[in-house]
Amino acid sequence: MRLSNRVLSAHLPPAQPGLKLRISSYQKNIFVAKNKKALRELPDFTEAVALLLQTGLPVGVALSWLQPRMTGELGRELSIVINNIGLGADLAAELSEAATRIGHEGFHELVEKLNMSLDRGAPVAEQTMQLAYSLRQEQGRALLRQAGSSETKMLIPTVFVILPVTVLFAVFPSVLVLQQSF
Repeated sequence: MRLSNRVLSAHLPPAQPGLKLRISSYQKNIFVAKNKKALRELPDFTEAVALLLQTGLPVGVALSWLQPRMTGELGRELSIVINNIGLGADLAAELSEAATRIGHEGFHELVEKLNMSLDRGAPVAEQTMQLAYSLRQEQGRALLRQAGSSETKMLIPTVFVILPVTVLFAVFPSVLVLQQSF
């Protein structure tokens, strides 16, 4: 349980059921938008963590050093994690909750590697660098898929607008000449 939930849960009024349904659909749209932004930042974040771990920094120190230098959705999530750690929460639990909030398997894998490093003291710098590489490759494949579907969508105006107009310009003068000659 997050530290903020333990402190505030006794002082919050009970939620109204009708209001909760309206807010949850709004929150879902916000969550999807945040998740897409976080996925674009994830390879860079993973590579930065890997570079900091390669220099010999512990996981907590690396994340604390990285937090003021990050912007975007992952930067906000990291600041939540670092603030809760400053209040006395467990780093592994906070990272797991951040992975749940973001909800991407690549971030889950990064958190598992970092938690393994925290629990067992295993060096994970090389594995996180490989994870950053694979996330970058996955991002490239997604861009290629998106470009392919966009290319297909761009063919629709070509086939249904430009091609008929071109045929009309080619055929119409010939039809006029044929009508005038007979």
